[in-house]
Amino acid sequence: MIVTKTVAIADVEPGMRLAVAVLDDGGHVLLPAAAALTDGILQSLERRGVSQLQIESQETLDPAVLAARREAIEQQLARLFRKAGEGAETMALHQAVLAFRLDHCA
Repeated sequence: MIVTKTVAIADVEPGMRLAVAVLDDGGHVLLPAAAALTDGILQSLERRGVSQLQIESQETLDPAVLAARREAIEQQLARLFRKAGEGAETMALHQAVLAFRLDHCA
């Protein structure tokens, strides 16, 4: 599972990926989300006064914890879709939302 962590820029290593875009004080995008970081980029960000970044990292969960989260997601969707009907479009939407939430179960 991919999680987002806030990391001091001094602890960021080249090759890590941004979880969210880095903006300047005016709201302009300095780096987009998912950008791979390099030494040069990190030095440039430090010169601009950026002190920390939101980084993506892969986390492995205990299988029991993961199973419990999956069950909770499935129960929540069952409640949300309980009156949606049995049409093909509804079932397709249910499966798409379920797949998305299971991929991002945090």
